[in-house]
Amino acid sequence: SPVWDTSINIIALAESGLPADHPALQKAADWLHKKEVRMRGDWVMNNPPAEASGWAFEYNNIYYPDTDDTAMVLMALRLVRPQNEDELAQLFERALKWQLSFQCRDGGWGE
Repeated sequence: SPVWDTSINIIALAESGLPADHPALQKAADWLHKKEVRMRGDWVMNNPPAEASGWAFEYNNIYYPDTDDTAMVLMALRLVRPQNEDELAQLFERALKWQLSFQCRDGGWGE
């Protein structure tokens, strides 16, 4: 998945000492921002109140975000100081709420 690969590369580069405002990290964060899923797919059947957000495994999947790719993106975005901080902060908050809304009754996550 390009989303997963981009996220894990951000994490690896940032954890290896690349500054949070490095252009490569900012460019990758911007790419992830553009890949956020904002369409409500059939997942709303089980989770109707959740605002659409998250990231999908496939390259161009606008309806089916998943919790594992979204978790990777959330971990990655925390390590980047983007040029558009306010916009990315809103995206992060929206995605975090979406992720939390998918926690199962037993405490785990799974789809």
